[in-house]
Amino acid sequence: MNEFKSLMPYAKALELLRSYSKEFSSEIIGVEESIDRVVSKDIFSDIDSPAFDRSAMDGYAIQAKDTFTISEGSYVTLKVIDSITAGTISKTEVSVGETIEVMTGAMIPKGADSVVMQEFTERENETIKVYKKVFPYMHVSRKGEDIRKGDLILKKGTIVAPEHLSLLKSLGIEKINVKKRPRVSIIVTGDELVDRADEASDGKIIDSNSIMLSSLLKKSMCDVSHQIRVSDDQEEILNAIKISKNDSDIILITGGSSFGKKDYLPKLIDNILFHGVTIKPGKLLGFAIQDIPIFIMSGYPVASFVQFYIFVIHYLESILKTNLLKSVELNFSENYSSELGRVEFVRCILKNNEIYPIRLSGSGVISSISNSSGFILINENIEGINKGDKYRFYYYL
Repeated sequence: MNEFKSLMPYAKALELLRSYSKEFSSEIIGVEESIDRVVSKDIFSDIDSPAFDRSAMDGYAIQAKDTFTISEGSYVTLKVIDSITAGTISKTEVSVGETIEVMTGAMIPKGADSVVMQEFTERENETIKVYKKVFPYMHVSRKGEDIRKGDLILKKGTIVAPEHLSLLKSLGIEKINVKKRPRVSIIVTGDELVDRADEASDGKIIDSNSIMLSSLLKKSMCDVSHQIRVSDDQEEILNAIKISKNDSDIILITGGSSFGKKDYLPKLIDNILFHGVTIKPGKLLGFAIQDIPIFIMSGYPVASFVQFYIFVIHYLESILKTNLLKSVELNFSENYSSELGRVEFVRCILKNNEIYPIRLSGSGVISSISNSSGFILINENIEGINKGDKYRFYYYL
């Protein structure tokens, strides 16, 4: 065989891939370790927040009715019976005609129902003059005002962000259930690949797929268990797969995915569920199950980048039960023609709230991805886009 007999439609390949994705297992970890992890179980609050009525301002806790007689230019005088700061409480109850000085965050003392701001008062020894009328619970953060006991805090599938850590900690939650991080091995094949520029002579090229894929995996909630580069040698490739299977959940292999003389992967890997998909660029994509899933990817950087975004990420989202990509729907900036029969991955940028395509193309043109900030997908049944058409723009990780 020296060419594809047929290409599997993109939607069918995606459906097949998802059918082999099983929800990943979970673990319990400390909140401090949970940044960028996927919540695997709904999290509910065990307490109210705030846990008590507290002052929202520096001022004086009073009974609001003491100020109801205040009119323009008049005031009432109240006796100051105590002073409290955040983290302390007063054992004294506020009665009519009395007040307790409070700082922001302090618990509202018993008997008081509101706070008059400091700037609307005048202190004279142990009394204050109040010049502004207040109403019950004015400048008071009520118990449970932010969160009630039993409220849903974080849904399953949420990716933990810094603001979530603050919320969880404020509610006294110390441990949460998260998805384990998938362990992924990267195997890069090719006699022509080297590490450094000073080695790139006599037809050699620098391996850029390894660093790109490992970075994409780390930003996709994965751990890279192995990063192996091998020559176009069947024994080396098989040994790399064997090593990777020992402690990996997924394997990505790049290069050797076509039907050339040294393209061994289609011959070496059994149980290939599909090999060749109606996408552009990146049709040289295969997916196999050998105890664990194996993605057979192109050696061309742009093609492997595309394959990662429109296949590997979908698989990861299926097993982690989350959404890894953010997107927005906007107008396309110009007319754009595309090829019927292939789902096209169009590299784009956002400018003036519109989507602009990057016109450079080809599976090896790395600048086309470094100069773009995201992509759109054009359906295989569409010949092109008209200026002003709405499309969903997906941001890169």
